[in-house]
Amino acid sequence: MAKTKNTHAFQNDIKHYDKIRDILRYLYMYGSSSKEELVEKKLSKSISSFYDTKQRIENYIDGEYLQEHKSKEKGSGKKYRFMYDPFICPVNYLADTYQNCSYVIDDFIFYFCLMQVFTDPDYRQKPYEYVADECGKEYYEIDDCIDYMHEFTINDLITTIQIVFDTNQALLEALNGIPGNDEQSELLFTLPKVRARIQELSDIGIIVNTSKDTYRLSDDIFADLEADELKDVQLLTQFFYNCSFLTIPGYYLSATIVEYAQSNFIEETDSFFNKQENPVFFYKNHRLQNVIDDDITWAVLDAIHNTNAIQYKYRTKCGFLKECTVLPIKLVIDYQYGRQYFFCYDYAYKVFNMQRLSSVSEITIARKIKRPQKFEFISEKISKDTDLHRIYNQVYSQHFEHVWNIAMSEKASTVLIHFTFPEGEYQKQLNRIKSTRHHGLITELGNGHVDFSVTVQSELELVPWIRGYGAYAVVDAGTNPDLAAKLKTDWEEAMKQYGIIQ
Repeated sequence: MAKTKNTHAFQNDIKHYDKIRDILRYLYMYGSSSKEELVEKKLSKSISSFYDTKQRIENYIDGEYLQEHKSKEKGSGKKYRFMYDPFICPVNYLADTYQNCSYVIDDFIFYFCLMQVFTDPDYRQKPYEYVADECGKEYYEIDDCIDYMHEFTINDLITTIQIVFDTNQALLEALNGIPGNDEQSELLFTLPKVRARIQELSDIGIIVNTSKDTYRLSDDIFADLEADELKDVQLLTQFFYNCSFLTIPGYYLSATIVEYAQSNFIEETDSFFNKQENPVFFYKNHRLQNVIDDDITWAVLDAIHNTNAIQYKYRTKCGFLKECTVLPIKLVIDYQYGRQYFFCYDYAYKVFNMQRLSSVSEITIARKIKRPQKFEFISEKISKDTDLHRIYNQVYSQHFEHVWNIAMSEKASTVLIHFTFPEGEYQKQLNRIKSTRHHGLITELGNGHVDFSVTVQSELELVPWIRGYGAYAVVDAGTNPDLAAKLKTDWEEAMKQYGIIQ
């Protein structure tokens, strides 16, 4: 018999998220692309491979969000694009691509049967009234399910799960195309497999280890909450997953609370939980993309916390994957554009650099980097009592003293900007400079004039901030000729686009 994970109903599961990550990111960032362009960019091996990936994505993303359209360009066929207008679609649909991405059919069968084992005994439905005898061969009926308390040893679980599987075979075959097989439960529910899954559920708090090898479901933490209180909790989770740089955990918690409330408070549940009809938070476009990288972000944060060196692959501008070994030191977020980076020490080039998370994949701990080499950039002697995170912060501060946003350079330069504000706008615009500057010196000259000087490692990072003040801001051409010329050219191009100048 073929392995269950190869059955037809589950061929489209996302088992290796990195294989679709690049396509999701590219379509989100660049709007639309043809399958030929994706192959050319080395985001897919072939046209047929793209169709396989597209089918996997469509298992989790509704068709209205991943759209096909005919390009107006001559010679172009169909193109694919995401819908991400938050006013039309405030839901975070990209988060659904993580659903089941690390599971195979055996896992689904196990969790289905396990939850049936722990079903409320008041229902008294087969096979919950039955348990194996001490020899594990014969089954007898439990006179009082309430007295059983539904606490199981590993061996009890193996036996009872097998009964649930056998009893629900017709349902599993009807819904998932899993053929009946008397020996299948013995293959699925072996002691090593059940023990490993139970331990995983115990680690995350779904199962409680009450005594040696005896387990039960954890207590319902929402049992004492009313419908209105659950709404408040769900609203709180929405707020935090919209603010946090790790989105997926909060997103799934929020969705779980919704399902729980709808199951337990059917009459009280209203459109509050329907984000499409009554969204409380509009999910920002530049934050939506970070969902794709949540597992990468977590892996980097975990490595920083445990002071581990990591190996990873990142995609170059030419589309090739390059391997790198670094020590991650600090996660850095570019709030202006919503991009995530990590500051790290590169062992190959013996330098510190900033790596963009969206280009990273396949992170693993670098076992080959031993302790002496791992901290080779630290001058002081390292011992067991050394506070490495204190050193991390010192190194980061030294390299970011003159960084405006995230760009690092070997040399720093001082930029001088002249501001001139109308009398009625002066105080408002001055407060705006004070609140939006990252660092730098403000000098009030009187009569609406303000000078702002700042030392930065990359002058170009100031461009968006300066543009935000329009004609009020002028870069000193004598002090910073290249930056002044760049801004002047940008304004001329903008005015050409609007037909103001020819």
